[in-house]
Amino acid sequence: MLCALCFLFTFITRFTWPPLISVVVPALGMTMGQAGAFMSAFYLGYLVTQIPAGVLADRYGARVILSLSLLIEGTATMTLSLIDSYEVGFNLRILAGLGAGAVFASCSRALVEWFPPKEQGLAFGLLMAAPSGGILITNVLVPQLNQSLGWHGAFLAVGSLTFTAGVLILLLMKSNCTYNEKSGDVSEGLRLIFGNRDLMLTAATGFFLMWLQLGTATWANAYIKSLGFSISQAGQVMAWYGLGGVVAPLVSGILSDRLDCRKSLVLAALVAVIPTTILFGQQTSFSMLCIVGLAAGFMSYIVNPQLTIMISQFAGMKWAATANGVSNFLFQLASLLSPWFIGLVIDSTGIFDYVWWILAMGPVLSILFILGVREKSVIRLGMECKY
Repeated sequence: MLCALCFLFTFITRFTWPPLISVVVPALGMTMGQAGAFMSAFYLGYLVTQIPAGVLADRYGARVILSLSLLIEGTATMTLSLIDSYEVGFNLRILAGLGAGAVFASCSRALVEWFPPKEQGLAFGLLMAAPSGGILITNVLVPQLNQSLGWHGAFLAVGSLTFTAGVLILLLMKSNCTYNEKSGDVSEGLRLIFGNRDLMLTAATGFFLMWLQLGTATWANAYIKSLGFSISQAGQVMAWYGLGGVVAPLVSGILSDRLDCRKSLVLAALVAVIPTTILFGQQTSFSMLCIVGLAAGFMSYIVNPQLTIMISQFAGMKWAATANGVSNFLFQLASLLSPWFIGLVIDSTGIFDYVWWILAMGPVLSILFILGVREKSVIRLGMECKY
């Protein structure tokens, strides 16, 4: 639960900015381009720390790296309450991203330590519910904080909660494994990871799934608004999408633990999400957008915990965090490319008709990669854990 809460806080922190844009932009005299750059700044820092954070978590343990990451992210977010210029805020968002970038790999390492392979589904399901949960919570919590405390207070409150989570991790989290922090070196781990065919195929599967997820999250609101619905109604549709994304990892985790069929579950979800995505893009009524949006969110996010577990098991206990750092770096490249490319398509055509077909090509390519994965190719070395 500590890992899930920490990962949740990183998404609350990163998505605190969008609800405050309309308030902070006029207050600081920013342009909308600069407002968008605040989100890009976060992901710039986020990408930088993915791989080094994984290496450090494998060498020194998840507790120290995870705690330090949250303390950095919380401090940067609290300091945003004091900004009086765009430049300072931009640098603070990079710093927050640097902290957040270390959380996923550290959490993955901690869960691999505490849960045996056949019980990791639900644990990772809870962890991977955090992205959608963060979107839901910020859209409810941050406007209320802004109304009662102002935007300064909203940043301060969210940053304080994140900082507190870092302190609690340092005090409460324990390691369940004995290991020698001097055993192995970085080059050994990276050679193992990049030389593992099944691990890299799984990472490629996640890259193309992220193509769909981030493209949808970025452009679905604009599509709904183009149909004549209000911003509020578009938000309601995406709230249903987010709800599906919260429930899916939990269901996925329970099923995979009981049935022991992670690859089959991934394949089934990828096959189902292709027509669901295209169907969503054909809806014009509010009720059907909500219904199909819920299904699309569920099908899109049911895969996430399974990919993380498979990557962790392919790398083995010794390099679980490093492997997840590398794979998440690759995943997040799609989060940069997909929204940009879809934007170019919309600019060139002026319509959304092709968008959903292009996004659906992501899971089509994911299927091709996951078919080549040998699920039983698992490494177990370098650690002793008391499961």
